[in-house]
Amino acid sequence: MSEQPTKTCALYLRVSTRDQRYLQQFREIRAAVEARGWTIVRVYREKLSGSAGVDRPAWKQLRRDAQMRRFTTVAAWSLDRIGRSALEILKSVEAFERRGVCLFVVKEGIETGGTTGRLVLTVLAGVAQLERDLISERTRLGLKAARKRGAKIRRPKISLTPTDLEEVRCGTRSAASLARDLGVSAMTVRRRLTEIV
Repeated sequence: MSEQPTKTCALYLRVSTRDQRYLQQFREIRAAVEARGWTIVRVYREKLSGSAGVDRPAWKQLRRDAQMRRFTTVAAWSLDRIGRSALEILKSVEAFERRGVCLFVVKEGIETGGTTGRLVLTVLAGVAQLERDLISERTRLGLKAARKRGAKIRRPKISLTPTDLEEVRCGTRSAASLARDLGVSAMTVRRRLTEIV
C-alpha cells in the first residue's frame, strides 16, 4: 500500500503594530503542523493591523502562491489573523478551496478539508450573508437619507487605460483585481468595459 504524500504547509503570521508576538504564534503553529506530520515550505509574516483588510503584502503573496499550488495547506493562529469579518474570511477560504488548498486554524482547531471544516464553512457562509444583507440595508438607508438632504447620488467615475482593458479582456487580470486597485466595485469595472466595447 503506497504512502499518502506529505502535506506541504505555508504558515501565516500577523501581528498588529502594538503586538510583538511573532515568535509565540510561530512556535504554536509549527508545533501543531509538525504534530500532523506536515512539511512547512514557507512562512509569511507581517506587522499590520487587521483594519488593513486584504491589503496586506504578505497575505497577497500567500494568495498568489496558493493559486500556483505551492503548498496544500495554509496554517494560521486564529481566524482573526485571516480577516476581520466572516465575509472576508469566507472569501479567502473559498479562494483557497478553488485551488485545492485547505486552511488550518490552530486556536479554533478548524481544518477546512474535513467534516468539521465543512460545517464551519456553512456557518461562515450564513454569517457572511447576514453581513452582506446588513451592509446592503445600511447603504440603502444612507442613500435614502442623503437624497432627503438634497445630495445628488452618482456612480463613481473611473478612467480605464487601454492596458487595463487589454489585461481584463485577455484574462491576465480580473475585473475584481482592477476594481480593488481603482477603489470601485467589480460591477462598476464590468459596466465600464461593456460601455467601451
